[in-house]
Formats: sequence, structure tokens, C-alpha cells
Amino acid sequence: MNTANVALQLPGNVYTRLTKLAAQQHTRPVELIERWLDASFAGAIVSIPRLHDGQPTIAGTGIAVRTIVGYYKLGLTPEEIADELELELAPVHAALAYYHSHRDEIEADIMANTEEAVLREWGTESRG
Repeated sequence: MNTANVALQLPGNVYTRLTKLAAQQHTRPVELIERWLDASFAGAIVSIPRLHDGQPTIAGTGIAVRTIVGYYKLGLTPEEIADELELELAPVHAALAYYHSHRDEIEADIMANTEEAVLREWGTESRG
């Protein structure tokens, strides 16, 4: 998980409890938060080796997280994305949360699946 660009402001009592729990588990508070975030995706976001080359997808749909992110970057709201793809709203939010927690991974997936990258990989010239 890439946490380099994430900043959290926690109330004092939450921070105190988090640091105590981290000390009990012999870890850093940020590692606890990363584990909790990853656990929150369990079941909603999956990686299946034969589907999208194992890139993260919304469970049971075959829709890649990169697809959700693409619509989001085009300016669609989560509600509009859900309507467009005929999904419930929760999986769209899970995909966006996954993206924000794994930004480098998803951005690399997006770049690997641009038209130019696919054409380069398959050795086909652009039709443009």
C-alpha cells in the first residue's frame, strides 16, 4: 500500500488508542491502519489470475477497478458510475477506496492498458 501521499488527522483520543494498540501488537500505527484498510476490501475487491491479468476487480462482476477509476477521472460521480455500469453504489465506493489506497498499482494498470500500450504489446499499428 502506498501511504506516501496520505495524511490523516485523528482526534487525540483516537490517536492515543491507536498508538496503544499498535504498541501491544509490536507495530506502527500506520501499519495497523493499512491492515484495516486492506481488510475492508476483503470480498469486495478481488484479483483473479485469469481475469484482467489478475488486476483488481469488483467481486462477481469482472469490472476492473481501473474501469471505475476511468469513469471517475472523466468526472462521473459514484452514483453516475453505478448507474452506467448497472452496479450497486457500495462496490463503486469500494473500488474508489481501493484506488486511493493503492494508487501506484492502479495507475500502473491504467497506463499498461492504454490504447498505445496495448498496440505496442500486440505489434499492431494504430488505426488513427
